Amino acid sequence: MESTPAPATRLKDALTAGARIAILAPHPDDESLGTGGLIQRALTAGAEVRVIFVSDGDNNPWPQRYIEGRWFIGASERARWGARRRAEGQRALQLLSGGKCQAEFLGLPDAGILALWEADLPGPMPAFEKLLRAWQPTIVVIPSEIDRHTDHQATHLFGLEAIRATGLHCLAYSYLIHRPWAQKVMRRHLASDQLDLSESERLLKLDAIRCHHTQMALSGGRFSKFAADTERYTLVQIT
Repeated sequence: MESTPAPATRLKDALTAGARIAILAPHPDDESLGTGGLIQRALTAGAEVRVIFVSDGDNNPWPQRYIEGRWFIGASERARWGARRRAEGQRALQLLSGGKCQAEFLGLPDAGILALWEADLPGPMPAFEKLLRAWQPTIVVIPSEIDRHTDHQATHLFGLEAIRATGLHCLAYSYLIHRPWAQKVMRRHLASDQLDLSESERLLKLDAIRCHHTQMALSGGRFSKFAADTERYTLVQIT
């Protein structure tokens, strides 16, 4: 369950020199949409940032059909699309971090992460646990448990389980990309914490979002709205 943070654990106060921040991203683009401001702020403060991409976002048929002008999408076409999205994620991180942010791509099945969790299969757990044990991050940033996308839900579950399994003492924050329909209809954001971005941070985040050309083709307006004055997070209680 997610809880309201006490003042001492507000995210902006935890982004300090010496902090180590692990970001778990289900797909290339989540790093920019959800945490583009955080990455900039953390590195400016002297913290270190590492990102794990769970999938390459290759099961993304409608943008691929639109951009490539094809209807049939087989395994080779999906692999090519996944490689393209992976490269977009690398370019976005390069822009946000100036090359200071390390990234790992697991290449797990896009839109299939929750099935791995439900089947009690390892999925991203070995990679998550390896990073947490070896690097000992002070902050772990995961997708929200209430995100509508099942890959985000599953990455939340795997991420929390990895924290518990390793016994890591850290702060955990969640970010929400696909809001529940009730929040969308009511135009509400229920996050309990936020980073207030400067204009330069906001504009650089927008440039990073635009690196994801495959997604901007059909969702450019929606994606650009994530480059707002605030970036919302919720402190996650680890039990």
